[in-house]
Amino acid sequence: MNSLRRASGMTFWDEVLAILLGDILASLVLIGLYVAIQWFLRATDVTVAYNWNFTSPNFHPNFDIRNRSESRTYLLANIAYTRNDGIEIVWFDNDSIWDQELRPGSIRGREFKVAPVRGIVTAKEALGLEITVRLQDGRTFWLRGVGPGQLRLGRIQRTAFWVRDKFERGAIPLE
Repeated sequence: MNSLRRASGMTFWDEVLAILLGDILASLVLIGLYVAIQWFLRATDVTVAYNWNFTSPNFHPNFDIRNRSESRTYLLANIAYTRNDGIEIVWFDNDSIWDQELRPGSIRGREFKVAPVRGIVTAKEALGLEITVRLQDGRTFWLRGVGPGQLRLGRIQRTAFWVRDKFERGAIPLE
């Protein structure tokens, strides 16, 4: 027994401490993984797309807002119209979609009576706008609409939605 202890160089309590620290580290890694997956699901569960509708002389968006979550219901708050990556604020529409409910798995938008965008009278001006839909919990992260004049997604955002689509097509339940 004495020769075995000398070979490992650790006493009984040293081994207990090493195992305890390893278990704590493994638990922290699992908790971190769980938190990352939950964040990922919340970040990619609502998508916003739109196109422009023209009713002389006004422009307003037609939305396609999808709640891809299987368990969370969201309430919509307002629409922010901006330019230059959100730096120049054009208008906030606080009435058109306020209190509209996005149930789990739903697609909404065509039935919304969205007000015409103030001060926008040409198609060129409308195509230069960026649209962000906000939720009542204050979340706007990645809820920027994808539509005419706003065809870019960031690399991370594009990758996140691609990964979620792969999981859903593979029928891997994440929630």
